[in-house]
Formats: sequence, C-alpha cells, structure tokens
Amino acid sequence: MGRREAGSAAIGDASGSNRPLTNRSSRLAGGVDDALTSLAALSVGVAALATPIVLQSRTVDAPTLRAALEMMLTLFALAGAWLLRAQFTSSRRLRDLQLAAAALVLGLINLVIFAVPAALNLRDGAYFGAAQLWGRLFMGGMFAAAAFMPADWLVTRRRHPLGIVTALSAAGLAMAGLGGLTAGSLGANSLAITSGRPLLVALVVVEAALLAYAAVGFIQRQHAEEDGVAGVVAFALILLAGASFANLLAGSLVPGRLGANEALRTLAFALILFAAVVRERHVNARISKATALAERRRVARDLHDGIAQDLAFIAAHGPRFVEELGDDHPVVIAAKRALAISRSTISELSDPDGATVHESLQAVALELRDRFGLSIVVNAQLDRDLSASEREHLTRIAREAIANAAGHGGARNVIVSLRHTDAGIALRVIDDGCGIARADLPPAPEGFGLRSMRERAAAMGGQVNVRQPAQGGTELEVVLP
Repeated sequence: MGRREAGSAAIGDASGSNRPLTNRSSRLAGGVDDALTSLAALSVGVAALATPIVLQSRTVDAPTLRAALEMMLTLFALAGAWLLRAQFTSSRRLRDLQLAAAALVLGLINLVIFAVPAALNLRDGAYFGAAQLWGRLFMGGMFAAAAFMPADWLVTRRRHPLGIVTALSAAGLAMAGLGGLTAGSLGANSLAITSGRPLLVALVVVEAALLAYAAVGFIQRQHAEEDGVAGVVAFALILLAGASFANLLAGSLVPGRLGANEALRTLAFALILFAAVVRERHVNARISKATALAERRRVARDLHDGIAQDLAFIAAHGPRFVEELGDDHPVVIAAKRALAISRSTISELSDPDGATVHESLQAVALELRDRFGLSIVVNAQLDRDLSASEREHLTRIAREAIANAAGHGGARNVIVSLRHTDAGIALRVIDDGCGIARADLPPAPEGFGLRSMRERAAAMGGQVNVRQPAQGGTELEVVLP
C-alpha cells in the first residue's frame, strides 16, 4: 500500500493534474459502490416484503420438519454469537459486544419460543405466537443499538461483558415471556391484516421498522468503514424484517407449518452465521500476523543482544586490524560485511515492510502479555496507515505505557486504542491498576519512561496527557495533529 501511494504521488507531482483526477475517480467509484449496495438492499427489502404475500397459500403442515428447522436455526444463531465473541475479545468495543449479545438473544428466543414448542408439538400456539412477536421486538432493538453505537465506546472492565450479556439475555426472555400474556388481545393464533387488531399491527410495524433501521445503520457502517461483514448483517436484518411483516398474514404463527416466514428466517440466520464466520476468520488472521511479527521482533532482539554485539566489538577494533592485517584482508572485510548484514537483518525483522500500525501494536501486546501476564486488547480504527516513523514512535510509546501499567500500576487488564478524533490521531492506553498518585499527595517527579514518551510525542508534533478515570486505573493519551 505504501509503495502504491508513493508511486501515485510521484505521478501526480509530475503531471500536475493526475492527483485531483484520481481523487475524483475514487470518489466516483465509491459513490457507484454505495449506490449499488443501496439498490441491492432495496431490492432485497422489496423481495422480502413481497414473498410472504405471493407465497401466502404455499404452506406445508410438517410438525417434525418444523421442529428440526427451528433447532437448526437456534444452533445457527448461538454459533454466530459464539464466533462474534472473538471480535469483541479482540476490540473490546461495546458495539461488538452488543452485536454478539443480539445474536445470542436471537438464538435463545428461537430456542424457547420456537424450537421447544415445535419439538413438543404444542398445537395451542396463542401464547407462543404472542411471545414470538414481543421477543423479536426486543431483539430488533438490540440490533438497532449495535448498528448505531459509537465505535469508540469501550468496555474497560473485565467482568462487565458477562454482566451485560446476562442482563440483556434475561431481559429479552422476560419480555417474550410476559408478552405471551397478551395473546388474547393480539389474536395470535388467527392473525390477518384485516383482523382489526391495532396492537398487533402496531407491534409488527415497530418490529419491522427497528430491523430496517438497524439494516440502514449496518449499511452506513459498510460504506464508512469498508466493512463487508456489516453489509451481510444488514441483508440478514432486511430478511428478518420481511419475516416480521409476514406475521400480519393469516395463519402465519400457526405451529407446525412451514411457509414464507420460515424461508426468510432461514436465509437471515444463515447470513448471520456466515458473517460471524467471516469476522472470526478476520480476527484470527490478524492475530496470526501479529504473532508472526512478535516472533520476528524477538529474533531481532536476540540477534541484537548476541551476535550483533560481538560484531560491533570486532568492528570497533577495525582500525587496529587494518594496521596489522591491511584494509583488504579477508578478516577485516568479513567483519564489516557481517556487521552490515546483521544490522540490516535486525532492522528488517523489527519493522518488516507491509506491517500496519495495528499489527505492530498487536505484536507488542502479545509480547508484553506473555512477559507480564496481562490481558491486553488492541483496538485500532484508522482509515489510513501511518508512516514508518510515526508507527515506530507510537509503538514504543504504547510499549512503555503498558510496561508502566504492569510494573508500577499493578494492572491486570490494559486496553490500547488508536483512532481519529477532531484533534487528530489519538492513542489511548487504559489500565485497571492502582492509578496515579492521590491529589492530596505531592506530585512525584516524572520518570524516564514518561519523559521518553513525551519526547517521542513532541517529535511528531503531539502531546501526552495522563489522567485517572472515574472508575480508577490510569489513562494515557497521545494526540497527534
């Protein structure tokens, strides 16, 4: 990427007009892609709404097959939630946790309200029909929250995620269970759009609107972050919205039957599972690259501390060797060549071409995690990579901050985030250690580590801020213009 950008800059400087043309072409291509995605989403939405109407009479009474299908959909959703957990574990973003929790609630509601009644062949489906509507209403709200939640909201405490997921799951099941008590007012076993049930119509419209609203949010995320997985989730939510609309058709919630509703839900659940698999593969690939980079840096450090030091000692006595052996003696030439090769190898191993700032920070996190026994999460959200110098400075600052959190603060959990802000690029290192000194104590003099971080930030035109969050610990922030 770096070489291609450099080549484009050189061509633009030579021609004087190619750069604006390239920018206009890029914006035009991006606009075309956005238009195509929006058109595809609109087409899927129209098809999802039309399918239940066209296939209204094409239903099959198959209780056994319906039970097997519902159990399969439950497994799809639960497996998707488990795989999406890897994304949150890597990023610690609240919106990733919310998406995993939404998939989990979707699976639990499908298990309790769909799969179990179908397996037990409970023909009196009025209660479960109403429970389905209220449960999916709650699930639609969760997906909408995940779609529009800011990317910089992080879950800093280790135990909070489990509590959040447990509370959301319990709330979703409770809402579905209590909603089943409204079966009488909904007429949940003989639904029809002309049945004169205003609560039913309002409930279905709100549910479908929430899912469509969430789909819009994920499509916007795909455009802004070039996240194809978000687009897949958006299409799944559009299909779920169509399935919700099908609830207004006569007999749509009658147990033991298969129709358009089940077809749309099957496609939607399959897309959610596919998106979760792709996301988990991306996370594993990034961790694998960071692990390889960390190993390269370990080898480079071993070379620097071992053979490179000996070669440097030999090179330091080079003038003496030249006087005694001559400048063209094979020993002198071999020593100079070996030192040059070792330095080049160490430099290449430490900062290989193609390593992004995210991968560099992840490599540091893996290295220090093993050294200090910490839980370190890296969350980098940049639309462009940094220069080699900026990447090196920020990586060293992050390394020093993490080491300070472990050595001086006694931290057990550290979150490293890198993102764009109104002021520029911000690197934040948050830990759960003992924090900085109390306000009633005289300030301690800054150590060498913090002075080094300030010097590195100043060399890039930035500044370092250290503060203690309200929940405790220490937060170090480096802001680059």
